[in-house]
Amino acid sequence: MSDKFKVSSKLLKRTASYYFRLFREHKIILNVNLFAVVAGVLIGTTYFRYLLAQTFQQLADFQTGQDSDYLYKAGLLLCVVSVAEMVFWRINDFASIFRHRENLKKLEQELFDKLIGHSYQFFSNKFAGSLITQFNRFLRGYHELDKIIIFDVITTLTNIMSATIVLFILAPAMGAYLLVWSVIFLSSMIYLARRKAPLTRAEAEADSRVTAVVADVLTNIMNVKTFGRSDYERKRFAKVVQERADIRRHSWLVAAHIRTFRWILILIFICSYVMGSIYLVVNNLADVGIVLAAQFYMIAIYQQLFNFHQTIERTEVYLGEATEMMEILDTVQDVVDVDEPEPVQINRGDIKFNDVKFEYPDAKSHVFAKLNLHIKPGEKIGLVGASGGGKTTLTRLILRFMDIQSGTILIDGQDIARVAQEDLRQHIAYVAQEPILFHRSLKENIAYGNPDASFDDIKHAAKLAHAADFIEKLDKGYETLVGERGVKLSGGEKQRVAIARAMLSRAPILLLDEATSALDSKSEKLITQALDELMKHRTTIVVAHRLSTIKKMDRILVMNNGEIVEDGSHNELIKRKGAYAELWSHQSGDFLKD
Repeated sequence: MSDKFKVSSKLLKRTASYYFRLFREHKIILNVNLFAVVAGVLIGTTYFRYLLAQTFQQLADFQTGQDSDYLYKAGLLLCVVSVAEMVFWRINDFASIFRHRENLKKLEQELFDKLIGHSYQFFSNKFAGSLITQFNRFLRGYHELDKIIIFDVITTLTNIMSATIVLFILAPAMGAYLLVWSVIFLSSMIYLARRKAPLTRAEAEADSRVTAVVADVLTNIMNVKTFGRSDYERKRFAKVVQERADIRRHSWLVAAHIRTFRWILILIFICSYVMGSIYLVVNNLADVGIVLAAQFYMIAIYQQLFNFHQTIERTEVYLGEATEMMEILDTVQDVVDVDEPEPVQINRGDIKFNDVKFEYPDAKSHVFAKLNLHIKPGEKIGLVGASGGGKTTLTRLILRFMDIQSGTILIDGQDIARVAQEDLRQHIAYVAQEPILFHRSLKENIAYGNPDASFDDIKHAAKLAHAADFIEKLDKGYETLVGERGVKLSGGEKQRVAIARAMLSRAPILLLDEATSALDSKSEKLITQALDELMKHRTTIVVAHRLSTIKKMDRILVMNNGEIVEDGSHNELIKRKGAYAELWSHQSGDFLKD
């Protein structure tokens, strides 16, 4: 057995176990559900067929002039049994609806909580489109497999068991044959489905790759259009589609071979039944009435087993598709809170890096080998240096987007690894170089910095960020939807909304990663004035390539290869004529040259 098959089998078992755990929720309703199904099958199928065969036998023996009351009573009993069947199946419906609603709601929340609990680094290595597809497949898998267990597996097994018992009573040879053939058929189909499982998983992975490419292209459609790369993307898409087509062809051919084998087993069953029935009647081992009664059961079981193979195929498909999300659910989160987080005590903004060592998982060298840094409460710090020097990484470590390998990061004397991530980040306001907005209203996007803020607070923050000017000109004002990732707004407008969001936060620490990079000169001047007000009484760290934005900082740290090579105010560093002075002298329009 190949390693890939072993991995797939393990994931299939994990997925099935996960679903089965959820399936067993609400045990009282589940028991009502199962009882109703079994009762519906026994009364409406097994017993009904038995009564129907008896009634036909009585009709065949009836002669004109005899008392016919017993025939009408038999017909009435058939009607009562049919009504009882309907009642049990309706009970099953209502029980299933309740269970499905509650279990799917719980599963949706579990999946969302698990996904959102992963670190920023996790999402930077995933396609959002693929994750959404896998999320929906996992939900659909549970929904469909729950129905398969109730309506297909339980129904079929109950039918086989009850029919076998009845046939053992009516015609022991036929009962034994049905039992042996059913076991062989079900075992063969389950075995073959398991052998096909890796191909189904490969199909699901290929589907995810196609979805990921489509999502990636549509998200970056502006780049595709501006660089004239439509033909390039068509060819790239055609390649992944061809790969998926090849995998599908192999998988579908295997499925076709399995269906052929299923037909062979069914033909053996039909021919054996016909020849066996003739043999029993010809040799006076069974009369025609018993053969007729047996026929009701044999044909019904044959049809159910024929369809049951499709049930197995569907089960295999749903489980195979769900294994991708199961793999994510099994993925250990790389940034986790301690079992008993300390109450957060951040109010001054005193930040210390003590012998911090950090490297990215896929990196060959350290970003920080032994970083020591102390930022005093309320101090304004500018970070400059060549790309890859560790500026943005430093801000992300303060946010605890990643965990360090050794050392400590303290805020107000508290180790940030000992507090809950959510609590930590609620005490830090962050404005990224490329602000991302929710596809929600402008009011909701600004209020994200403080969900308890009043509408007046939101408008005040927008005014300070000089966002109110363009917002109030829109037809729907603050109720305007900004589009996915804020696509309806210009870069400068998105940045001003992000700054307004940070202004609304009462966090004592402010991180600005090139927060004014997308603004024109006039807007930058206005925003700089607003940021001066925002930074009062806050510890502020500004990552900058435009050096004019940090001239007034209390301290400027020049970073290179994960080390702080210079530390001082703008004037002090200029006088030293070191790395910062060289950067300053090589500027063009206050930007660092490459």
